[in-house]
Amino acid sequence: MMKKIDRLISKGFDERLHQLDRLTVEIARFFAVPTENRFWPLLKNQRITLLTDDPHFATQARFQQHLLCKYLSKCLNTNIRGIDIKVIGLHLASIEQKTSEFRVSSNTASIMKSIAQSIDDKELREAIEQLAKTASRPVQGVN
Repeated sequence: MMKKIDRLISKGFDERLHQLDRLTVEIARFFAVPTENRFWPLLKNQRITLLTDDPHFATQARFQQHLLCKYLSKCLNTNIRGIDIKVIGLHLASIEQKTSEFRVSSNTASIMKSIAQSIDDKELREAIEQLAKTASRPVQGVN
């Protein structure tokens, strides 16, 4: 059965996957960052589209895109004509960015209040109680 499945994967597809893996490793090496869930490169017609869900990484990549282009051309022994950096939004992240508020469950809020009661520092205790109260309010205006 395994032989049949292996035959379905064309040699070109396998080579393309290895090329994308190498591209990811080289980009991670250039920026000195781990590769896990940080960015996803695509290569088409000697242009790289670098997708990321991290706007800070996207900004860094945009500032260094010309150096990255030269670096990748040298490492991959191919002519990279340009790099496009795009920020992609994850659904939960986009909700947090729209609301710019932090929410906790009522159970978490009651635990925070309980912890606050055992704190001797009055200002710290009041701050944690206020945080628990504010963070446990229902979210309004989120569609």
